[in-house]
Amino acid sequence: MVSNRLIWRARPVTIGSAYYGFFWPMVALYAPYFNVYLLELGFTGTQMGIIATVFPLFALVVSPNLSAWADRRGSRRRLLQLSLIGWALVLLLFRYPTNFVPMLLLVVVESAARSPALPVADGLIARMAARHRLNFGDMRLWGSLGFAAVSIISGIIWQRTGYQIMFVAAAVAMLPTLFIASQLEEGEIAVGNGRRSARFLAQDKGIVILVVTAFFLGIALFSTYVFIGVYVKHLGGNDTHIGLLFGLSALAEVPVMRYTGAIIQKLQGPRTLLLAMIILFVSMLGNALAWSPLVLIVANIIRGVGYGLMFVVLVQLLDERAPEGWSSTVQSMFQAAFMGLAPLLTSTANGVIYDLWGGALLFGLMTAVIGLSIVLLLLAMRWDWFAPHNWQFE
Repeated sequence: MVSNRLIWRARPVTIGSAYYGFFWPMVALYAPYFNVYLLELGFTGTQMGIIATVFPLFALVVSPNLSAWADRRGSRRRLLQLSLIGWALVLLLFRYPTNFVPMLLLVVVESAARSPALPVADGLIARMAARHRLNFGDMRLWGSLGFAAVSIISGIIWQRTGYQIMFVAAAVAMLPTLFIASQLEEGEIAVGNGRRSARFLAQDKGIVILVVTAFFLGIALFSTYVFIGVYVKHLGGNDTHIGLLFGLSALAEVPVMRYTGAIIQKLQGPRTLLLAMIILFVSMLGNALAWSPLVLIVANIIRGVGYGLMFVVLVQLLDERAPEGWSSTVQSMFQAAFMGLAPLLTSTANGVIYDLWGGALLFGLMTAVIGLSIVLLLLAMRWDWFAPHNWQFE
């Protein structure tokens, strides 16, 4: 009888860990090299910039509405499976377009398919972790570990074989992720599910400040993701430095995700988020002041620590504050601000700043943006915006 209970308790941990452990390596097979593939096809920087804005637009507009629908209908798992299937099918087609317009149209379809996948999966697994009293970070760390390993190894392979097989490999790698998604627990139907929108979630000032914080952090971190590799080259680095930067940064997320639960218990959620943001501030300042590729690598290892802590605590805080059954919707609001609105509004401006004044000024400005988000969080803590919220439904 005891062993059956142990097996039952272990099962949600295994499922959540396996989902992230297969999902993020699948992404690592192609995402870090997609723009390099476009460059080989002869696409211009402007064309790549236009393509890069497509997913943030869908993350902002489509994902929250689909996630809210899934919460109201209790169809989160089905939506996740459909999203993964559509994503895999588009990956199989990426190897065919060689011109801008067909590729843009394909990216539109891909963005529409994959936009709900992240918030819905995070919502399901975060709620499962809370239901079974598990540490969400223990499961999410397998995604970071897998991404780090596969992004480095796949870079070596694609350099020898070319990029055509890359998309087929990613589509095939989607299969175990799709199977594991079918094993996730569906969870509760959203209370107050007669509502047509999720705007009532703004009743909770804690959710509002967390989403606003995600927006500012998205501005800073997305600019790092886009321009840090170029800045490595500017400081005299090479592709090996770039691979080490991304790989070691992802590896640095692993131990901190493992112990985020203990850190949250000791400091409480808002203070843990504040600690993560201070670490990200130091990392961004290191980028601004860097004088060599090695300094950038060290700064971004620090960024990995801050990002790992930030991501886990934001997901857990939002899940805790969401009304019953609305976790996927709240997670989609976070993703819409972090990966949608932030890059959509600032990517072009950041590119202009980099072209005209260089990476040091850009990362200096991003340091100031993180500083502003720290000030907002401190004010919210002072005003007690993270006190428990009493939800009122019609």
